[in-house]
Amino acid sequence: MKNKHITIILILTIFLITLTITIFNLNKIYINKIKPINIKINTYSKLKEKNKELNEKILKENNKYNENKKTLAKYLIEREKLEKIIYEKNDKADGKIIYLTFDDGPSIYTDEILNILDKYDVKATFFVTCSDNLDYYAKKYIEKGHTLGLHSCTHKYGQIYSSEENYFNDLNMLSNIVENSTGYKSKYVRFPGGSSNTVSRFNRGIMTTLSKKLYEYGYKYYDWNIDSNDAGGADSNQIYSNVIGALEYSNRDTSIVLMHDTKVETKNALEKIIIDALNMGYTFGNINDYTKEIHHYINN
Repeated sequence: MKNKHITIILILTIFLITLTITIFNLNKIYINKIKPINIKINTYSKLKEKNKELNEKILKENNKYNENKKTLAKYLIEREKLEKIIYEKNDKADGKIIYLTFDDGPSIYTDEILNILDKYDVKATFFVTCSDNLDYYAKKYIEKGHTLGLHSCTHKYGQIYSSEENYFNDLNMLSNIVENSTGYKSKYVRFPGGSSNTVSRFNRGIMTTLSKKLYEYGYKYYDWNIDSNDAGGADSNQIYSNVIGALEYSNRDTSIVLMHDTKVETKNALEKIIIDALNMGYTFGNINDYTKEIHHYINN
C-alpha cells in the first residue's frame, strides 16, 4: 500500500514537472513568436485601415482637381469668346494698347506683382520657365485672368539653340507641365533673348528655322517694342523712364513691354508705370489670339 502511494506521488510529481515545463515552453513560444506575429497583424490592420482612409482622401482630391481643371477649361473657352467679341467690336480706348509681359518667372516677387496688377485691374502676360513653384502659379495666372505664355524650361542658350530637336524638347517639357497643372495648352511663345538674339549664332540659321517651325506646330511668338532694360541692370527709376518715355514719344497702337518678374526693381516701378500709362489714355491688355504679333528682325 505504501509503495502504491509513493508511485502515485512520483507520477503526480512527474506530471506537474512536465506540465510546468510545457507551460513554460508554450509561454516562451508565445512571447517570442506568437505575440510578435499578433502585434504585426494588429499593426498591419491599422496600417491597412489608415491606407484605406488615405486612398479615399487621394481619390477625393483627384476628383476635386479634375473638376477644377474642367472649370478652368470652360473659363478659358468663355474668355476666348469674349476676346473675339472685343476684337470684332474694336473696343479699344483711343486704339492704344499696352501689353505688360513678364519673363523668366515665377519668382519671389511674383505675388507682389500680381497684387499690384489686381489693384488696378490690369491683365498681363507671363512667359514662364520651369521653376519649382510653376504648378501653383500656372493656375494662379489663369485664375486671375492673365495670359500664360511659354518662355523656356531651362533657359540655357547653349542647350536649347543647339538644335531644332533640343529647342522643342525644352519647349514641350514646359508646355506639358503647364497643361498637366491647368488643363490649358498655351500657344504663345517668347524666345529666350528674343527672335533677334545673337547668342544662338554658334548654330547658324537656327532662329530662322525655329521661328518658322513654331507656326507649323500651332504656336505664335511675341517679341517686344519697348524694353524696360530691367535685365540690363536698370534701377526702378530707369525702368519707369524707359517704359513711360517710350510711350510718350511713340504713335504705336500696340506696345509690348519687356519686363521680368524676377527683378525687384521691376516690382518697385510697376505701380507708377500703370498709373501714368492709364493717365496717358492707354488700355492694358494681355496677349490673346487677336494681339498684333510684334517680331524683331531675325539675325540668325
